[in-house]
Amino acid sequence: MEFAKGHGTGNDFVIVPDLADERPLRADQVAALCDRRFGVGGDGLLRVVPSAEPGAKWFMDYRNADGSVAEMCGNGVRVFARYLLDHGLADGPEIPVATRGGIKHVAVEGDRFSVDMGPAELGPASRASLGGSTWTGRAVSMGNPHLVCHLGDDERLDELELCHRPEHDPAVFPDGVNVEFATGTAPHVRMRVHERGVGETASCGTGACAVAAIALRRDGAGTGVCEVELPGGTLTATVTDRTVHLAGPAVIVAEGTARIPGGRS
Repeated sequence: MEFAKGHGTGNDFVIVPDLADERPLRADQVAALCDRRFGVGGDGLLRVVPSAEPGAKWFMDYRNADGSVAEMCGNGVRVFARYLLDHGLADGPEIPVATRGGIKHVAVEGDRFSVDMGPAELGPASRASLGGSTWTGRAVSMGNPHLVCHLGDDERLDELELCHRPEHDPAVFPDGVNVEFATGTAPHVRMRVHERGVGETASCGTGACAVAAIALRRDGAGTGVCEVELPGGTLTATVTDRTVHLAGPAVIVAEGTARIPGGRS
């Protein structure tokens, strides 16, 4: 099986081209390929398959590292577009990509990729608990569920043990949730994230959009440009009344062949 490895600010993915949609992967095969010791290693897997949606030639079949299905990935869709561009499967300067969260349009500007992520839909207040502490947060949907807990100027951000999954209210998030912890004020904030089905990651694109939307709302503006600093790098989120644009790098670091764990599906 051919594969590539790519990342967006350290949020890394195994990319599998399946241009005729002939080899769907089971959850256990995805998990094995994403394993960092026994597989290629990645926070998730992007399978490149034909799209059934008018207006986009390719569909991003995105899976979390544990093999579970995810609706959307802001870093992943930029890396996906980079792969299409590098392999002659799409032309710039704008690349439409079909996802479970709808068609996303990725604009290519040199080594920088910007994607229209759609609106940040604010939900109810909720809570996250970790290590005996509880924080109030706000639900935000970016096509996938987020809980943004803003710690103000609390510098405990670096001390959080995000190797453990924060507890959340299953009544608000029945399908699980990506939990973001943020500090600082717009236009520059810092964040860490525990991603559903993965664990802590170096970056989360949809999470950065959710954090920026909350930070700008706290600032009183509600809209504007916000830089979001993550362990793996900095992303820029531009929040408007109608959508959020996410900009940052997308890098392919390796290509090769791999054995499919457990054989073909």
